[in-house]
Amino acid sequence: MTPAEFPYYNVVDQIYHAEWSTAKLSRLEILRESIQSLWPAGHPTRLIHVAGTGGKGSTCRYLEVGFGMVGKAGSFMSPHLFDYRERFSIGAEFVSHADIQQAWTEVVLPHCVRMSATAPHRTHSFHEVSILIALVLFEKHDVEWAAVETGVGGRYDQTRALDVVATALTNVGSDHAHMLGREQWQRALDKAGIARPGVPFFTSDDDPLNLEIISSVCADQGAPLRVINDQDVRNLEERLEKVLPSVNGESSLLHARHQHWNAALAVEVIQHFHPELETDRLLETMSKAQLPGRFWQVEEGVYADIAHNVEKMHALVAELAERFPSVGKILILGISGKRVPADVLGALASEAKAIIVTGASYKGQDPAKVRDEIESITGDTPVLVIFDPSQALKVAKSMRDEDDIVLLTGSTYMIDQVLNPDPYLRYLSATFGWRMEHDTTATGTVELAMPKPALPYR
Repeated sequence: MTPAEFPYYNVVDQIYHAEWSTAKLSRLEILRESIQSLWPAGHPTRLIHVAGTGGKGSTCRYLEVGFGMVGKAGSFMSPHLFDYRERFSIGAEFVSHADIQQAWTEVVLPHCVRMSATAPHRTHSFHEVSILIALVLFEKHDVEWAAVETGVGGRYDQTRALDVVATALTNVGSDHAHMLGREQWQRALDKAGIARPGVPFFTSDDDPLNLEIISSVCADQGAPLRVINDQDVRNLEERLEKVLPSVNGESSLLHARHQHWNAALAVEVIQHFHPELETDRLLETMSKAQLPGRFWQVEEGVYADIAHNVEKMHALVAELAERFPSVGKILILGISGKRVPADVLGALASEAKAIIVTGASYKGQDPAKVRDEIESITGDTPVLVIFDPSQALKVAKSMRDEDDIVLLTGSTYMIDQVLNPDPYLRYLSATFGWRMEHDTTATGTVELAMPKPALPYR
């Protein structure tokens, strides 16, 4: 049997979908032109491109705090939980509202208006605009190193337009199959597409097929490959036990074992550029890393976690087993997008004392249909449907016995709707994109209408 030729398979796939693939790649060229226009001499920040099904945000935060030991560092992550500014971090702190306003009104908006005035089809998308805002903020704050997270996939994601000094792939799972491909090898091939000629590629994926694909793509691109394996993670954990006895603080990302893979990946990237940084010092710094929505304690007995795909749910189950092995768990579940509810909940269903299926504000699935789809895996576990997420939380808290916990999970948008303290931001997030749902007429006017809720709340 001849060796698989994955770069060739990518070429065939692009040819079979030429209209789609060339349109995607042309968007990258448009963004590159904008970056060149705004930074003719090149952007001053050294960027690390991070892709993967799970762990991208955490890896970005580890890279940010690690590189922060040698200079000012930042990160660009998505999605946000409550506030758009959460996508942009400098020195492990989110940027200010004033930063966002200035970057948009003084730099990015004027540039985009000029583009649209000459060629309307070249107007930048939300994701592209966000990337430009990140670059403006990095320059404004003299950021020397920054981690940049992909939105979806890798090869065609708009972040692929950036010039970077390293690429990092956490893992390849099953999420976004409707966009990246039904087969695992298709998704791995797409995510491995972040590889650039001569740019070091780091991965902590340990699946043999994924590694075969990654290795093939890196060889084709001339990208040096470094694979973080189980032994690397065990070595890191031994150091954690030795030098960081207090790392088990619940607010630390490193509390969860699955985070050790992300940390090992980040350490390898950082030490590639700064070998003088000792691992123990890096881990001590990383132990302070936090991110909202990662097993976040909202109040006594109530937690929220933004796990929304199969891989993240498995990680959440492991963390629940470690923290609350014999405690009743009442789940509040919202599902967004095209994810299969039974797949998402599968790993978690056996942990639940009761499940409340509720709505999600943006692209939310009908809770009643979600309940019907998960019946085959819930067994005797009671499953309720409460369309309003806020009401679902009230009911869940009333159902609690003394030692039970309530966990909100499955959809970032659902958690935002229940817990966001700012009603205006909550509404803006829930109705994202409503202005673009109406076609521009031949006269250039746009029909405006108030947005309709994604779900019939009641």
